[in-house]
Amino acid sequence: MPQLVQNGQNPELFIISCIDSRGNPGTIFNAVPGLFFAHKAMGAIVRPYKKGTALSAALQFALAYNKVRDIVILGHTGCGAIKALVEQIEDEEISSFINVAHKGLERARHACGESCAHADLLRLTEEQIVLQSAENLRDYPSVREALREERVRIHPWLFDMDDGDILGYNDATKAFESITKLQEELQNRKSNSDMIKQGILK
Repeated sequence: MPQLVQNGQNPELFIISCIDSRGNPGTIFNAVPGLFFAHKAMGAIVRPYKKGTALSAALQFALAYNKVRDIVILGHTGCGAIKALVEQIEDEEISSFINVAHKGLERARHACGESCAHADLLRLTEEQIVLQSAENLRDYPSVREALREERVRIHPWLFDMDDGDILGYNDATKAFESITKLQEELQNRKSNSDMIKQGILK
């Protein structure tokens, strides 16, 4: 497809998603090439800022040189990384990465209460990790500057794999709420860009 080279790229979105093979945003949104920048990490976890990491460099490139206007943190239900965090996996290579998300786990435990079912704790933790990642993202210099200049927005989203729905965090209600029914959108063959923008502009 020579037009991919001739036309260059001008994505308006930067999507941070999990490495899970079932939660690939290109598949979820039926995306055409050039729609968004993509970064993957276990659990869609955004670690605290550190200069020179793959994510910090990618964000700098996207925000300073490509004028991306929206950043989506796309977690998902049934996340193996979050399950490993909650159940304290005994694997130093994995735990050394996911353990930075303990604040989200503690918030989930507090919200869930003493008699919380394991499945409920997992779900709340999945939500809280997305929110913690959004907090960490605001400390990245490129993001902090773009937020100050009001030229970027951050969107904490959760892909519900049980019913194919995208849930977005509503600041007013302090809850994750349905943005769109993906399966219905795909069946109706709506534009992938329209589908994403519907959620962003909600």
